[in-house]
Amino acid sequence: MLKAAVLFWLPFAFIPFGIWVSQIKPSSVVNKLGYTISILGTALVLASPWTVPESPSNAVGHLLGFIAGPTILILLGLFKIAYSGNVPVGKLSEGDRNIGVALFLIGLLWLGLMHWWEITPIMSDGEINRYWLIFLPNLLISLTGLSLAGGLAMLAFGDDRGSESRYLFGMSLGAFLFLLCAMNIDSTNLSAIEFREYVWLSIADIIGIIIGSILSIISFALVIFVYERSLPKPESIEPPNDHELAQVAQVIKNNIGGDD
Repeated sequence: MLKAAVLFWLPFAFIPFGIWVSQIKPSSVVNKLGYTISILGTALVLASPWTVPESPSNAVGHLLGFIAGPTILILLGLFKIAYSGNVPVGKLSEGDRNIGVALFLIGLLWLGLMHWWEITPIMSDGEINRYWLIFLPNLLISLTGLSLAGGLAMLAFGDDRGSESRYLFGMSLGAFLFLLCAMNIDSTNLSAIEFREYVWLSIADIIGIIIGSILSIISFALVIFVYERSLPKPESIEPPNDHELAQVAQVIKNNIGGDD
């Protein structure tokens, strides 16, 4: 337990701590120190399958090492597509949009090879990484929903964003087709029936997150509403008298000038 705490959980805590330290603006030395701490923590977490192989916690580092590449490609692809259209700040070129599509497709293909081929995240005991079985369905469902919502938002609220919305609709369709294929085609290490069970669990997780978020917003709004209703009404003040009006007129005259 001590070894896992020192070689996994402490480095894992260093990642957000280093990011926080790196945002301290007055000192560039402190900024560099924060980035160094985050990078060192990330490296130790990724190395956890070798540093603490007997700990169940190393499954997190094992998974991060497998999914870092395709996840970064997919997120970069979405970013380049979203900012390649008619945006007021940080607009990217049409070439960047094409690169974004290619990055997204490569990331999705990479995940497909990880699911159906021999590069599935397998632990040292021969079992599939349990977090991979949670990550992949959640990612595909999230990509399907977020890409679809982003495309609809661009059509509804954007100005001349039809081209980018079509690309997002295509990405949503691609992720949905991936999900359907994984639910109906057996992979090398996992049957379609087993994957289907994890998909339903992921849907339940996402629905729970959405419901919880809505309830938390409603609860916060109710607290603010009840608190504001309990406050006494502000008392009306008396209108200014002649002396106060004369003072105001004198201040205006001193600052503007003129005889009127």
